[in-house]
Amino acid sequence: MSLVTCPECNHMVSDEASSCVKCGYPIKKDRKKKPSANNAWSAVSKSRTPINVFALAMMACAAILGGSATQIDNVCDLTAFTYTLHIFLALCAMFFATILFSRKGIYHPEDLAKAKQADVDDLGHDRPIVAAILICLMVFGYAVYQWHVNNSIAKSMEKNKVLPTICVTQPKESEEKGSE
Repeated sequence: MSLVTCPECNHMVSDEASSCVKCGYPIKKDRKKKPSANNAWSAVSKSRTPINVFALAMMACAAILGGSATQIDNVCDLTAFTYTLHIFLALCAMFFATILFSRKGIYHPEDLAKAKQADVDDLGHDRPIVAAILICLMVFGYAVYQWHVNNSIAKSMEKNKVLPTICVTQPKESEEKGSE
């Protein structure tokens, strides 16, 4: 095993590497590989693209949110669940905004190297600044929404002369009897 210079970026890379770790340029052609446990694991690792990892995380969060929705007993629980749902949806929107404007993040690095080898350079231009601006606008829009909702609730309570509900966990009757 020795180091060779990448013809694309002049970075030193192992001659055993399939592509340059810096730019993704293919270093050597794929050899016929014997079936082994390592090849099975490489198939799993190739599927770990950002979009697949996010999809798995989103399914796990949806399962947790679905399970916790069945445990809502009062207004305080509903409020907490609503804000949790807002955060989850905001993270989804931010991820999709990032992927929309940073298209190369969707692909596995080996796929990018193969595309470069096949002279496919038109994967779209990455514009992470646009994604950042869009995410900032989302955060600002949500802050304005919350300000409006809080003002509407405060005005309604003032008009109807209602005191705000404070969400405090009350001990259950069985806990009170046990402490006496």
